[in-house]
Formats: sequence, structure tokens, C-alpha cells
Amino acid sequence: MAFLSSFTIDPTDDPIIDVLVDGYVWDLSETTTITWALADGLNPDHVWEDRAGAIQTFATALASIEQFINVEFDYLGDFSRPDTAGQAGADIVYTLDNTEVDDGTLAYAYYPGPEPFTRFEQYETEGGDVFMNFSADLIASSSFEPGSDGFYTVIHEIGHALGLKHPFDTSLGRPTLDLLDQTLVRDFDWFTMMSYSDQYENELERWDPATPMVLDVLGLQFLYGVNPETNAGDSTLALTSEDFYYTIWDASGDDRADASGQSEGWTIFLPDFAISPTVGTLTGFALPSDQFDETLVDSEPTEMVWLMGDIENATGSRFNDWINGNVFDNDLRGGEGDDELEGYAGNDVIDGNGGIDLAYYVGDNSSYTLTISADAITVQDRRADGTGTDTLRNVELVEFYTGDERQTLDLQQFGGPAALTGAQLESFVELYIAYFNRAPDALGLNFWGTALANGTSLEEMASLFIDQAETRATYPDGLSNDAFATAVYDNVLGRVPDQDGFDFWVGVLNSGGVGRDQFILAVLEGAKAGAPTGASQEFIDQQQADRAFLADKTDIGALYAVHRGMSDVDNAIAVMSEFDGSGSSLAAAVATIDDFYAEALDPTSGGFLMPVVGVLDNPFDVIA
Repeated sequence: MAFLSSFTIDPTDDPIIDVLVDGYVWDLSETTTITWALADGLNPDHVWEDRAGAIQTFATALASIEQFINVEFDYLGDFSRPDTAGQAGADIVYTLDNTEVDDGTLAYAYYPGPEPFTRFEQYETEGGDVFMNFSADLIASSSFEPGSDGFYTVIHEIGHALGLKHPFDTSLGRPTLDLLDQTLVRDFDWFTMMSYSDQYENELERWDPATPMVLDVLGLQFLYGVNPETNAGDSTLALTSEDFYYTIWDASGDDRADASGQSEGWTIFLPDFAISPTVGTLTGFALPSDQFDETLVDSEPTEMVWLMGDIENATGSRFNDWINGNVFDNDLRGGEGDDELEGYAGNDVIDGNGGIDLAYYVGDNSSYTLTISADAITVQDRRADGTGTDTLRNVELVEFYTGDERQTLDLQQFGGPAALTGAQLESFVELYIAYFNRAPDALGLNFWGTALANGTSLEEMASLFIDQAETRATYPDGLSNDAFATAVYDNVLGRVPDQDGFDFWVGVLNSGGVGRDQFILAVLEGAKAGAPTGASQEFIDQQQADRAFLADKTDIGALYAVHRGMSDVDNAIAVMSEFDGSGSSLAAAVATIDDFYAEALDPTSGGFLMPVVGVLDNPFDVIA
């Protein structure tokens, strides 16, 4: 007799499980082994023509299932009849029934047995046995290679032998697949090998399942538990181009889905969604990008890979890929193409490598802090339930999205100030003070800092600054040269100009020897220059006072925009207006920055922060 018996289970009220599990299951309470055998049919004329090929096909089919579940399929032997094999102890027998039938039957199988399954039709141990009809042309002509209709038929019938039903069959308390959410699953063979629906039904040798699909894995893992050994170590899981659909199960370890060998761009979603509330296995998928039609259920793939388990990392191809992480700390790597990458939850490392690459973040940018340093750029989601803190490398674009709303930051234009020296970065803070009479905004400062890092000179920037709307508001077009020089001295040095300096600079302005853009830059440079030979003590004292005043304003501006990364222009004006050169006003400006920063940090009502670290020291010793 077959060694195993079976038992029944009631519906679970989990539709994902109940749509495929019909209640019959092998009793593995004492063992994890299910034995199988090959046998000729009950009719003496039903004899396997290629016995070795049949054994190999069934062994391959069982192995494709065994990798997902806590079951070992053990080959018992080759028999002349299925009932003889059952009497010898085979739980599942791969056998023949070649009777011509009118209903198009290619094969059939019985649920696990013999107890309590007792609907015996031919012999007592037929529970779990699989019958192939080689009178059917499709079966007779099949190669039985993975991806063929023949092999698909074999694994489909093994699914029945293990307790799975058709997704379209009604069963008491168990839904059909068509009753489930059709935005998530459909009755197609690439969702379940138990389906009869094939989008490429004329393709008999390719584009069919070669392993259980996502719903099958969940149903079988519910019945028999997960296989803890499959890819249990740190595994590189190659995404290979095949003429069939397949599922990769990863039990544990630090693992990588790898599409680097592909000859086209791929879309990869690492496992991030527990479809079944009963079975916690996470699910994702991968397929060529040109076969992904916005949603999975609307696609018609010829290549499809289900990713199931705890796969943490992904590598794209050398073409344009779309790579998506999950709840784990991911390491996502693009290739040479223009890739789109999103880490989701966890503290991820996102490396675009070559091409123009884009990193996505869900939510308004006001919930995020983007920190620029010489080594990397980090993006922190300040929401408690947010996406963690990611490290970006070789990523050119960052996009924050809420529904159809998009906020895109081009790091090629804003991400370069960490390449500057401290003196270079301070020079930009000074430009904002002199031209706009306020602290810089981080976005503007990083834009101009990136321009300097890319080769634009300060003199060129001074010409660009003078034509800004803010500069014209600070120094109106109708302002006389006398008034203009006086205003520049007040903004930069906090005082009225000395008479000799005033007379000199106004004369130069009046003569046209220097434009107003370069005049402002010259005043800045003069305030930091060394005292000329023979300068009076009064001159030296004034120059030191000027230098200290400008340094304090620069420190205020750097604290606001560089160390704290704030960009609200009204607040930048308010901060600088606090300072009049006194120690108390400096403290007041710093306190105002602290207040604005506390408000900006709020993850729901705050602001987008873009600090730069590792270039300037913070003289106020404030940890940003």
C-alpha cells in the first residue's frame, strides 16, 4: 500500500489560498517524503515507449515544485501497473490512460489519497496518481521540455496530485479566480499553472509555465510549508531569458536578482507584497520592460519571472531598466542605460552607474532631506513610516511624486557644491549677502555652487547675479551711483563708505571703468584683502571690523543654507535682517534659524532641506 494517507481541511477565508486549495492534502505529520513511481497503464496496451524520458520528465517536474515546499520527492521505481506501484508504496504514480476521449482530455490526476479521498474509480491507491493520454496529439507530439504544453500539463496534474484545484472550479466555500480582485490577479497560466487560459495557445513548445506560478507557490506552501534550503545562503539569482515562465524562491540570506546578462532592458520589482494574509511569502516579479504594459494584469509577457521570498538586492542590464526595491535595505544597481530606480522602505543604496539615471521617492519633497557630501548624496524621508534614508551614487535625477504630481531635482545642476573648497562655497554665501541682502536659499546656493564646480567663474556669476529680479529690487535701476555704492557698503560691511573709498569707487562707476556687477564683487574681495603697505592703524582697524562683520553674515548665511539646507526665501530675508553687527543680534539670528529649522523638520508641514556637509565647518557647533 502507499505509505501516506491524506486528510481534508476547511476553507480558510483567505481567497488567495481558497481559490486553488480544494481541501485534500497529504498527511506529512510523520515525514516530509512523498514517494513516486513510473508505471505502465492498467490496459496492457498502454506502455511507455520512452521509459527513461518519462522518468526524467516527471523527476524534472517534481524538482520544479520541490524547490518551493518542505517536501522531498523520492523515486521508488518502475512498475508494470499503477496499482502494483501503489501496493509497493508509491504515493504518486506517473502512468498512462490512452483511451480516446471526446472531451479533449490530455491528462488527469486524483487528489491525495487514499483516506479520506475514497472516490476510487479503478483501484484503491489511485489517490495522487497522474494519468497521461498519449492518444491526444498535443501530448503525443510534445517535447516535454520546460515551457512546452506537454511539460505544463505534467506540472498541472502534479498540482492536482498535491491538492490544488482549477481556479475556475466552484467548490463549497472556495471562490473562483474570476471573483477575486482582477487588478491583482487574472485567470492566466502565468499566474497559476492550474489555469486553462493561455494567452499564446498556439505556441505549443514555449511560453508556458516551467514551475509553479505565484498562486501555486502560495497554495502549496500553505499545504506543505516552505522549503528552507532553496537559495538559503547569499545568492545571486540570474534572471535568464527563457521561452517559459518560471518562479524563483529565495529562503534566506542576502540575495541579488541579476539582469546584467540580459540583451534588453528589464523591469524588476523585488518581493514586497504579501498577497496572501495566511502565507506571508513576499512576492515580486521581473520581465522585459517592453512586455510590461503599465500594470501586470494588462500585460501579455512571453518572458515572466516571479520573485518570491526575501530577495534584497537587484542589478539591471546594460540597457534602460526600471528597478524597484522593497521593505529590506536594498542595494540597487543600474547598468549603462538610463535607469529608473526606487528603493521604497529601508535604508537603501542606489547606484545608477552609467547613463542618466533617476531615483523615485513617494510623497512631497517637503518630507525629505537631501544631503550632499563629497562621497555620496543621501535622501532621508523624515516621516516615521517613510522610506528610510537612501544613499545615492551616480544618480542624476531625483523625483518626488504624489499621484500625478512630480517634483524633479536635477543633480547635474544642483548636486555639485561638495566638490568645492570651503572658501569657494563661502564666496557664494557672500554673493547672496551682497546682491540680495539675505541669507542664501539652499537650492539657489547649490545651483550656483554646481555651476562653479563645472567651470563658471565668479566674475561670470556676478554678471548673472546683477540681472536677477532680487538684485534689481535691492538696487533699483534708477538708483544713482552714489546711492548704489552706499547701499552696497551697507549690505556687505554694515556701514557707510569711508570718504576716500567712496570717492574712488563712485568715480570708477561714473567713468564706466567697472560695471555694477563687478563693483559688488570688488567690494567683497576688498573686504577680505590684506592691508596695503603703509596703511594707517585706523584703516587696519576698520578693515578688521569690516572683515568680522562680513564673516558673521557669511556664517549666518551658511548656517541657514549650507548646514541646515533651508530654502524659504522669506525666512532667509528675516534671518539676515536680525543682524546689525552686535553679538546679541548674531545670537538672535542663530535663534531664528533654529526656530525655522524646527518648523522645517516637521515631516508633514515642513520643507525640503538640502544641506551640504564636509565642506564648511559650522562655527555655531550646531548639529544639523
